[in-house]
This record gives sequence, C-alpha cells and structure tokens, in this order.
Amino acid sequence: MAKIKSIIGCEFSTNEIRAVEIAPNEGGYQILAMGYIPLEKGIIEEGFIRDPERFQAAFSELMSSGGFRSNSVAIGVNNENVMMRYAAFPKIESDKLRNMVLLQAQEFIPIPINEMEIDYIIAGESKNEDNMEQYNIMLVAARRQMLESYINYLTAMKYTVVDIDSSLLSLCRGIKAANAEGKYCLVNFTDDILNFIVVKGDEISMVRSITIPDRNADSVARLFGITANEEDEPDDQDAVGNAINFIISETSSTVSYYSMQNSEPIEKIFLAANTSYIDDVVKELQENMPIPVEAPQMNTNIQMQDITKANDYAACIGVAISGLEG
Repeated sequence: MAKIKSIIGCEFSTNEIRAVEIAPNEGGYQILAMGYIPLEKGIIEEGFIRDPERFQAAFSELMSSGGFRSNSVAIGVNNENVMMRYAAFPKIESDKLRNMVLLQAQEFIPIPINEMEIDYIIAGESKNEDNMEQYNIMLVAARRQMLESYINYLTAMKYTVVDIDSSLLSLCRGIKAANAEGKYCLVNFTDDILNFIVVKGDEISMVRSITIPDRNADSVARLFGITANEEDEPDDQDAVGNAINFIISETSSTVSYYSMQNSEPIEKIFLAANTSYIDDVVKELQENMPIPVEAPQMNTNIQMQDITKANDYAACIGVAISGLEG
C-alpha cells in the first residue's frame, strides 16, 4: 500500500459534519484544512445515514469549501450504536487473547455479536479475588450496518476509508498529548450522547455512556444552538440551564459511584464539547464538584495557526492521527 501523505479525520453527528486534514511534519503533525457544515434534520439519525443524497451533497460541499485535498478518510464514531464495556480476562499469551475476547464478548454486549464489529484495547492489568493476574479489557462494539453505510457512501464518492476509531478514545489521546497527569474523568457530550471515561496514563478504569433521554433532548439541543422549530430561540436560557443541570446531575452521580467502587480517587474532570456554552458548563460543574473541573487544551503537539481550535476538532485530529499511524 502506498504511504498516505495526508488524511482527513471526520466526525458525523445528527447536526453536523466536522473534518480536519493533517499530514506528518517534522516529528509531529500539521493541519492542512479544517471545517464543519451543519446538517439539516433527517440526514443522520441515531448514527445512521437516512438520506444518502443529502449526506453526500453536504460532505462534498464541506470538502470543497474547506480546501480538503486528500481522498483518504478516517472516521470517528460516537453514538448510541457504539458500545464500550469494561471487562476482565485471564492474563494469557497475546496471540490467544484476541480469540478469547471475541468468543466471550457476547457476555458483555447486549446485542447479537453477528450484528456488531468488535475491537478491544488492553486498559490495564490487575488481580482477581483468587490473586490471579488478569487483563482489564475495554471492549468497543459498533453496529456493522452503520459502519458499512459510511464506508459505502464515501467509497461511492471516491474516498478511501482507511480507519474507523472511537471518538471518545481519540479525545483521551488528545488529552494525553497535552501532558495530562494523574487520574482524570473525561466528560464528553454531544446533542446525542453523554460519555464518561476514567483514565490514568494508558489505563482505563471505567467507561459509561448515556444516550440523551427524550425528556432532555430539546434542552441539550439548545446547548448546541439547535432548535426543533424555526420560531424557537436557540439560546433560550431556561433550556440551556436545564441541560447544564442534567450534565451536572449525571456527572456527580457517576463520580460518586466510581469513588465508592475504587480506592484511588479521580483527581480532575476534563469537560469536552463543541458548544459556545462550554465555559458556563465548566463553571456550574465546578461549583457542584469537590475536584477541579476544566476544559482541556488538547493536541498541543499539532502545528496550526490557531491552536485554540484544537479543542473544537480534537476528535477529528485524534482519528486522523490514528489513521496515519495505522
């Protein structure tokens, strides 16, 4: 396979497509192009492309207006059709571990395995109650039909999908690249999903994902400037306040549960979201949490004119780097 000179990292949600093109440069990476395009309602729903024609038109417009050149694409996925589960497996030879994980994955994934693509990472090591060594495994499962739809529609547009990655894990790599130390909880939210992942170095000790409930969907959408009706005001302060309260409640209960189950405490909370209200959410969450809360500066090893935008495109940057590194 010919060496990829540059790659486009993409993230798709119900309300937008976001993309970054990067290339290797002097031991690091350089941004060649970046941009996003809003999506009309009904193009992507629940992670699935529902209107291929409008999806392809929007993607083409973004590629053209943003000055993207590469035809190699890496995709970041993070929606209700992507599941992450924490599991423990006996410590065995690495060449046998994959077979064991795939054979037993159904015990942890509530959807038939034949409908899913399964991957995993070793998230650390520990000992069980019998003092036997074990691997802590992070299972990542995504609906095959969803992944194939993105691959097929992009392939029809003459793009080559070289990698598909978890957006949540790519954000963790972005934080690590910014030299985050100690044990932290990354709280990542979109208008579709609220994620929690507890990390220290390369070790993951918890993951939790919550699909935004219908009762909170409208207020969370307002947090991202999305309205159900044209006459609605996108910055309705009551709705935004309700969304922030929902995030505070779920974060507080998650951190409390983790603290009861683990002796080593979470030292910091990093909050990631592409919303203009990020500072408000950080402020409100900090007032309700006994540990520091901040919006991290991610991917500080990236060369770009405006490094402050690294956070806005952190997931895209992460999946693009993963695609380049193979």
